[in-house]
Amino acid sequence: MKGGRPSKARKRAFASVLPVMALFPCAAGAQQVFTDVTSAMGISGQTGLGHSVSWCDIDRDGDLDTAFSNQDGSGFWLYRNDGATFTNITSSAGLGGIGAYRILWGEVTGDDFTDLLLDTGSSQALYRNDGDGTFTNITGGSGLTGSPVCLADFDNDGDADILTLTSSNCIVQHNSGSGTFSQQAIASGSWICGVCLDYDRDGDQDVYLGTYSETANALLRNDGASFTDVTAAAGATWNGSTMGITAGDYNNDGWDDLYLGNYSEPGCKLFRNDGDGTFTDVTVSAGVQGHSDTRTVAFTDYNNDGWLDIFVSHHDFYSYSNIMLRNNGNGTFANVGAALGLSGEMMGDYFGTAWGDFNNDGDIDLFAVGHIDKYVLFRNDQYSTAPANYVTLELEGTVSNRDAIGARVALQAGSAVLTRCVRAGEGYHDFHSMPLELGLGSATTAGSIEIVWPSGLVESYYGIPANQRLYAIEGDGLYTGLADDPSGAIQQAWSLTCSPNPAASLVAVSVTVPAGETAEVAVFDIAGRRVMTLFEGAMPSQSLSLTWNAVDEDGDPVPAGIYVIALESEGRSYARLVTIER
Repeated sequence: MKGGRPSKARKRAFASVLPVMALFPCAAGAQQVFTDVTSAMGISGQTGLGHSVSWCDIDRDGDLDTAFSNQDGSGFWLYRNDGATFTNITSSAGLGGIGAYRILWGEVTGDDFTDLLLDTGSSQALYRNDGDGTFTNITGGSGLTGSPVCLADFDNDGDADILTLTSSNCIVQHNSGSGTFSQQAIASGSWICGVCLDYDRDGDQDVYLGTYSETANALLRNDGASFTDVTAAAGATWNGSTMGITAGDYNNDGWDDLYLGNYSEPGCKLFRNDGDGTFTDVTVSAGVQGHSDTRTVAFTDYNNDGWLDIFVSHHDFYSYSNIMLRNNGNGTFANVGAALGLSGEMMGDYFGTAWGDFNNDGDIDLFAVGHIDKYVLFRNDQYSTAPANYVTLELEGTVSNRDAIGARVALQAGSAVLTRCVRAGEGYHDFHSMPLELGLGSATTAGSIEIVWPSGLVESYYGIPANQRLYAIEGDGLYTGLADDPSGAIQQAWSLTCSPNPAASLVAVSVTVPAGETAEVAVFDIAGRRVMTLFEGAMPSQSLSLTWNAVDEDGDPVPAGIYVIALESEGRSYARLVTIER
């Protein structure tokens, strides 16, 4: 699928999961309930204490499947989402009889399906997703070592790499593109958890690490060929046994913040990203201290109001050990866990959480595993109790890594701009949904959606109706099952299409811009250098047909490779990737 539009089968599968939903205003203050649907959804028979949990669409059919494990290594389970229920396919998938301390997903073998990466407690195990519901163990010869924490494309070469911890080092395992890896030690120390984020928005993935001891946490800035420890300079120092880490833009200022779940006094920490390379500890003023024995934390917008809330689960509490900190939108939070049905007697002490919309109703659900109620699938019933609008966006990289890990999306809804990033694992045992669930509150339209891909390509779309699931392909377009045209591509007053792709010597470029408005259409190489200007001026009519014959401004043929054809008009920008073959 790389380099082109999704297949017709993929489009049909994607469109088939889109619910037809009315637009509702946000019902502020309305009661909302999370419902335990574990048994009702066919998940049962697990043994031991819950430990790690994850969401992933393993078969690319448009809904989230789940994998989870127990603590002693004797149990690992993979369940396929069949819509009305989940089906245990562990044995038929070739994954029976294994254990997992941590579960990660990411396409690392150069095909179209997301592979499975496990921390077995003593080593790593890599299982290639064969695309037919089965997995093959390809650990031997992969070069993997240590304990995997999360995936990201640290060198922006288009392949997902793996962040790994050993007893004395933090290692980036660089992916060759085919599932074999080479090692780069980026820091010395003893850490147990982490998260990847582009905290300084310079286009590459940085790392924040936590420890179980009183050794200080570490913020490692990605400088390209190496990483620099900037913890102290950035004001992100903490040495209080961090076990849970989550990253997200809680105050909608466009910069990723950090929330730490700590196993020591005085409790959790909220570090606000100030956008200048530094963080400020706002824990007390925000009211998010939590407890001093935290296992797992997560930023999530449970009520679709456009503000990231914080879920926290603590250890050694058999009564109300969970906290849901609702974001008040003014820098403060309120604990509403009990009112939502997420906290109470004999529930909690979760070691792993996974947030994702498993039933595609627009509300983000929770699968939690731990020591008290062990394995619990909570369905979020907001749509029926306190409805708010949303957009779900799934990304597919072409030049970027297949899962678009590290992509940043900015969605304008009303007066707010939501910034969300694609991550593949965070914290200790948490793996949330990679499709982005964005709450719009009462806004019935996303005024704009800007996607900054890991490759550096920026694409923008405008006037997107709420309450639908979208699929964006890097350099190709935005697709939805609710579109009027048969292809599923979103139609609007501004558009840019290029064909054929790949091309040998001639590319037809079709531009749609309201007549009379100014526009510029130009070709750039993948490094951003201008190759040729195709049009500049006022649009003579709404539609314009152009031709690029694969030459530069001097008329010389361009080398084979990937090029960007970009449209700029009245502050709007569109781009398409085109491959020239010689």
